[in-house]
Amino acid sequence: MLFVAVLWLAGCNTGESTKPALQVTPVILVTPIYAPSSRTDPNLTPTASPVAESSLIEIRKRGEVRVGVLYNYSPFGYLAHDGQVEGFEAELIRKIAEKWGVNPIFVQVTRQTRLPMLMSGDVDILAAAMPHRRELEQFVTFTTSTFKSGYTALVSSSSGIASIAQIGGGPVAVIGHESEAMFSQYAAQNGLASTIQLVDSPEAAAALLTSSSVRAVIGRREALILANSSAPDSTVLTEFIATEPYAFAVRRGDYPLRDLIDLTLQNLASDNTLGTVFSDTFFGYTPDPYPLLAGDSSYDYPNFSAEISTQESALERFRRGEPLRVAGIALLAIPVPFDGQPIIDGYNRAVINEMARRWNVPVAEIPDSAGTVGIGLLQSGQADVVLGIRPEKSMIGTLGLSKPYYQRGLRLAHMDDVTIAGISDLDGKPSLAAPPLDIAEDLIKKNNSFPRIDTTDSYQSAFEAITSRGAYALVGDEFSLELIAQADDRIVLDEKVYRQTGYVVAVAVQDSDFLALINFTLQDMAMDGTLQRLADQYLKPYVPPGQEVELPDLEQWPGDGSFLGFGQ
Repeated sequence: MLFVAVLWLAGCNTGESTKPALQVTPVILVTPIYAPSSRTDPNLTPTASPVAESSLIEIRKRGEVRVGVLYNYSPFGYLAHDGQVEGFEAELIRKIAEKWGVNPIFVQVTRQTRLPMLMSGDVDILAAAMPHRRELEQFVTFTTSTFKSGYTALVSSSSGIASIAQIGGGPVAVIGHESEAMFSQYAAQNGLASTIQLVDSPEAAAALLTSSSVRAVIGRREALILANSSAPDSTVLTEFIATEPYAFAVRRGDYPLRDLIDLTLQNLASDNTLGTVFSDTFFGYTPDPYPLLAGDSSYDYPNFSAEISTQESALERFRRGEPLRVAGIALLAIPVPFDGQPIIDGYNRAVINEMARRWNVPVAEIPDSAGTVGIGLLQSGQADVVLGIRPEKSMIGTLGLSKPYYQRGLRLAHMDDVTIAGISDLDGKPSLAAPPLDIAEDLIKKNNSFPRIDTTDSYQSAFEAITSRGAYALVGDEFSLELIAQADDRIVLDEKVYRQTGYVVAVAVQDSDFLALINFTLQDMAMDGTLQRLADQYLKPYVPPGQEVELPDLEQWPGDGSFLGFGQ
C-alpha cells in the first residue's frame, strides 16, 4: 500500500533572562472544539518511518554526496552533449558540495523512481524538480524552496495583459495536460470563455504566441521561461493560477541533512552565489527572493551535528489528549512600561488558539515565557511551541522554524519641535537605540556617516531620555514607540517603518511532522483571510495612521489542510 502510494505521488510533478525556568506549570485556558479528526483512521495512507541515522554520516565517510537528478528537464537538470549533468539544480548542488568539500555524484532518477530511490538510500538528496506538496511530507523532508514554480501565463509584452483574468476570451495555448486541467478549472471559476489549444512543448507555444495565434500561453513557470527565450517580445506574468514551489528533499526525519542544506543555501544566497546560478541558468532572469536570516552561525559542514533525537513528536502527545504547551508570551501581572510585547501577545494568542481549534487540541499557556526563556523551555521539553521568534541563522540546526506569520519593524521618534527628515538625518546628532538593539544600532549606523549612538534596554528610560531632551531622536520597536507617542502628545513618530522582519513559530528541531502541520495551518489561515482579520483586530491600532497591517507573503504548498489525522 505504501509502495503504491509512493509511486503515485512520485509521478506527480505537481528579551528577558537567558535562563529557562527549571519547571513550569502551564495553565489550560481553552479547550477548542472543532470537527472530529480521524486520528486513528485505518484507511489513512501509511507514512514512511523517520530515519534513525542521518545520511550526513555516510556523506562524511564517503567524501561524496549522491544526488538524484532528472536528466531530461531543462533548465533544472539535463544531460549535456559532453555527458555532463547541467542545469539550475545540478549547478546549485555543485556549489553546496564545494562548500562541504565533498564530491557530488549525480544519479539519474525519473519522476516515477525518484521517491523510491531516496527512501531506499540509493541517493542522499533529491534535486529533481521536487514539488513541495503537502501529501509528500509523509514520505520526505523538504528544504527551503529553491524555485517558485506553479501555473501562470506568458503573454505578448505589447498586449497590455497584466493579470490572468485580463486574458478574457479568445484562443489560449496550454503546455501539457496538467496545465490544461488547471486553466480549465480557473476559466470555469472566473467566467473566461477561452478556446484552449493543447501543445506539447514550450517551443510550439512560443511559435503560436509570436504569430499572434493565441492571446496567452498557460503552463508551468519554468516552461514559460523556456518559451520566453524563443519569443523575446513576451512576458511571464508574476501572478499564479496555483503555486507549486520546488525544493530539495531528503529522507523523512533527516533534519540534520535538511538543516545543513538550508544553512548552506543561506550562505550561498548571502554571497549572491545562488542568485548568480539562477540568472545563469534561467536566461538572465532576476533571481527569486530567498528568505535571508540575520546573524551568523557557529556551525558548518565539519561540526554540524548529525545526531537524530528519539524524542517523540508533539503530535503523539496530542493523540493522548494532552494539551499544546505554548511559550513565547509574557502575560505579566504588571506590564513593563511601554513594552510592545502585550500587543503581540494578543495577536499570538488569537493565532495559536485558532490553530489549535482547527486541530481540536486544548491549549496550555506558559506565562512569562517570551524570547529566550521560551526557547529554553522548548529545548528542555517543557513547551511544544514558542511564538513570536525573530529567526536568525544561528538557530538553523537547533530549532525548527515555521514560515513567518507577522512582521515587526523599527520606527523613529523625536519631540515635535525637533526637525528630522528621516533615519538618514541623524549625522552627528545624539541618538538613542532601544531594543532590538542590534537592529536599531545597525539601522542608524548604516544610514549615517557620523552616528552618535547611546543604547538602553528600557523603554521607560528611553521615554525619559527623549522627553528630557537627553536624546535628539529615538529608534526602536514600532509597537513600543507607538505606546511612547500615545503617552505624550509632544512626541512625533515617523510614519515610515524600517527593517520589517518576519517572525516565526519555533518547535523542537527534530519535530518535522509538527512543523509541517503548523506551516499548513498558517498557509490555510492566510488563504482564507483569518490571519489578516486577526492582525487587523490586534495590530492595526498600532500601525501608522492610514496604513494597513502588512503580513508576510506566505508561500503556499498545494494540498489539503489535514496532516497525519490533524486539521481540516
